[in-house]
Parts: sequence; structure tokens; C-alpha cells
Amino acid sequence: MDVAQVEPNPMVEDNSASPPKLGKVEVSPNAVATVVSHAVLKCYGVVGMAAHHPLGEMLRIEERNRGVDVNFDSNKRHVTIDLYVIIEYGTRISAVANNIMSTVKFAVESSLGLPVAQVNVNVQGIRVSKPNEL
Repeated sequence: MDVAQVEPNPMVEDNSASPPKLGKVEVSPNAVATVVSHAVLKCYGVVGMAAHHPLGEMLRIEERNRGVDVNFDSNKRHVTIDLYVIIEYGTRISAVANNIMSTVKFAVESSLGLPVAQVNVNVQGIRVSKPNEL
């Protein structure tokens, strides 16, 4: 399994002369996907996540982190995130997608300390509300 190594945050000031190296922190793609899923589903205009492969939808293979694909770069220091989402009808798709990108980038970098290279949003569908939900 691919994992990313997280470096200590250089912005955090450390008053000790030379801090002891206690070990390393590795973050799995599943951990990143879980943080990403929670961040995406809190965004305005997002109805849900979609399987990025039709076969996964039929076989229900991707239930846990559905709609999130996490890839680390060759140095395993940066992450690229592909999202497959369903958007609410009547919302501006570009505004929702930009909000998703910034929210996901902030969530991953602040909670995992892992630099995000890209967040790609793929709109897989639009959900139309029932008339009584409007």
C-alpha cells in the first residue's frame, strides 16, 4: 500500500535547540480519503459522492470512500485528489467545484499536514429536487 510521509510543520516554532527525532509519520490513502469525504459532503451544493467507475457502482465495491481517488507523487510528499461528485440542480457548478477544491485542500493540509498538489472535481451527475423539497 502506498503511504505518504509527513514532515513536521516548519511554521510551528520550536523553542528547543535541536528537537529529538522520534520517528516518522505515514499517512495511508484511506486516511486521506476519509478526511476528503467528510470535507466534500459538508460543502454547499454537494448531494453526494459517485463511484468513478460504472462497475464499482453496480457491484458496490467502493462503498467506504466512494468517489475519492488519492494518488501520491513519486516522492510521496504531495497528494493529488480526484473527486467524483453529484451536485444539486440550480447551483452554479463552477462555484460549488471551486468551493470543494479549496475546502478539501484546507482540510487535508490542516489535519494531516500533507501538501496537496491538485484537487480535481468531476461532476458525475445533477440531482433535481422534488417540487415539495424546494
